[in-house]
Amino acid sequence: MRRNLDPVRTRDSREGFTTLPYPRDMGHQPVSGLGWWYWLVALPEPRLGATLPERERSRHSHLIAIFLLAFVFIEAGGLFQFAVIDNDHPLMIELLIVTLALMIVTAGLNRTGYVILAGLLMVALADISLPAIPATGAVDLQHFGALYLSVGSLLVAASVLPAWSVFPLAIANCALMLGIVSFLPHSAAFDAALRSNDAQQILAGPLLMQGVVAIVAYVWAQSMVNALQRADRAEEIALLEQRELERQAELEEGVRQLLDVHVRLANGDFQARSSGLRNPLLWSVGNSLNTLIARLSRSAQADAILRGEEEEVQRLADAIRVARSGRQPNLPEPRGVPLDIVVDALRSRPLTIGVALSDPGARQANLPQSGAPQAADDMVTHPGYDLPEWLRPHG
Repeated sequence: MRRNLDPVRTRDSREGFTTLPYPRDMGHQPVSGLGWWYWLVALPEPRLGATLPERERSRHSHLIAIFLLAFVFIEAGGLFQFAVIDNDHPLMIELLIVTLALMIVTAGLNRTGYVILAGLLMVALADISLPAIPATGAVDLQHFGALYLSVGSLLVAASVLPAWSVFPLAIANCALMLGIVSFLPHSAAFDAALRSNDAQQILAGPLLMQGVVAIVAYVWAQSMVNALQRADRAEEIALLEQRELERQAELEEGVRQLLDVHVRLANGDFQARSSGLRNPLLWSVGNSLNTLIARLSRSAQADAILRGEEEEVQRLADAIRVARSGRQPNLPEPRGVPLDIVVDALRSRPLTIGVALSDPGARQANLPQSGAPQAADDMVTHPGYDLPEWLRPHG
């Protein structure tokens, strides 16, 4: 049963369980019903994702808590019976006090995580009917009911201990019953019953009941364990299927993102990038794709600059040819290419091919009389010829 307590929990490093703070200390209203009792004497609910053994420990701890609650009422009834109504059995009072001490120890062990030890003590408490026989005096016929009640310890053992523990417990109960019948004093009625022909049936009943209940309790407990294991495997399979579906959805989303980036890149969008990929493999592919896009972008930029350079060179060559023909050239406008510095140099100092390009009258006066073009050496030494060294003509 899930307790109705505050969800804020802390990790128990020794047992792997979460522990719950006291509800009133956390500013919450106290819970009602079994929640209080579970908080006092049982382990908290196992953490999310706990293994089957951890959940089994918590389940056994809660069962021990329920058995302890039942024994609280039995203890109260026994104290009222032998302290108020039938107060001539002092040994029974002492046995009840010892039983109360064992209950407190069992509750402490169960709360601190020693579930198996608490279960053993719980089985001993469930077997209280057998040591109660000598505490009430001589063995009498009325004590046969106590012999039959000892089978309750088998049910407790099957609930809070491993299933196989019911068989050694049944053997111990049978040995204890035979010891009580054989070595304790008997009443006259009990001796008469033992001397009668029904003696074997009287003793066989409780002994046979131990064997039958042990077998039934073992089958029941083992069936429950098998059912819990199957349920645990089913939960694991469902969890794996859920994780596989999430992984598949994550993979499909990543593939769609990568496909969208490829489509944008094919359309010339070099700003496209893959981001937010949760799948580790696709994340590696996305990083490689981003690197490739960055390199393609730089290559496209270099190609655009190269084409611009080619066009700029062509326009500059046209301007030089126009200047050689004696006309005023139109230098190309800057286009953001490296050749712009050459154009800026030509604008700052007029390009002269024997004449200044910016002065048409001087151009006619400086033309050679023969109409032949000026020599290349003269152009190199002319003070207006202001080209970079790598653009100057060489003979």
